[in-house]
Amino acid sequence: MPQPFRNRVTLVTGGASGIGQAIVRRLIADGARTVFTDIDETAGGRMEAEAGGAARFLHADATVEADAERSIAETLAAFGRLDVAVHNVGNFGTGDAAGTGLEAMDVQAWDNTLRQCLTSCMLGMKYALPPMLAAGSGSIVNIASLAGIRVTRYASYAYHAAKAGVVHLSEAAAVLYADRGIRVNVIAPGLTLTPNIARTMPDEVRASLVREFHPSQRMVSPNEIADAVAWAAAPDGACATGLVIPVDGGWSAR
Repeated sequence: MPQPFRNRVTLVTGGASGIGQAIVRRLIADGARTVFTDIDETAGGRMEAEAGGAARFLHADATVEADAERSIAETLAAFGRLDVAVHNVGNFGTGDAAGTGLEAMDVQAWDNTLRQCLTSCMLGMKYALPPMLAAGSGSIVNIASLAGIRVTRYASYAYHAAKAGVVHLSEAAAVLYADRGIRVNVIAPGLTLTPNIARTMPDEVRASLVREFHPSQRMVSPNEIADAVAWAAAPDGACATGLVIPVDGGWSAR
């Protein structure tokens, strides 16, 4: 089986569960030496044990600058390089909720979501870029959402704004670092059947959402997101940069 990431070092934030876990597994299967971070120490340790030495877990909060800096430093100390960084952390912050009118938006809830989705991405890029620039090459893949490019009543105002920010931050970096060997791409998932969604969302609600949004009439699997990440980050995609790639069952084409 081809291993396009053989001898490559990858870092994934939020890699202990859901989409992040699928990304870590895919990169390992493709030969990468993989470091992943998460705030869930139990899940992270379990995932590291499952990987059997093929991945290293770091307990870190991607929204905290010191942790973002430490994650890169520890990756470099362990492996001496960083080829790929995948910034997967991003969710509604504490106090934020879909359905809250903009006129009722709590500023702290707004800040919490922007920190979860956008600031975490910026911090990851801030510290991933220097070793990549020193090497003259590197690939960054940022996980946004269809809510960053389409409006849906199921996302909050802050989440819409934060994910749109991830898209444009990535596009700006793709343009401004392209001549220095750095590629930056975005994966924008649609409705994704993570284990958490499967556990907490009733079947009839999932079916209703799929009918409304996905022409494919099914949800996206985390593995399909991971496939897109692997394609966007692959070493042979040297001219693929600045892309926003929806993985959404056709939602973005409606």
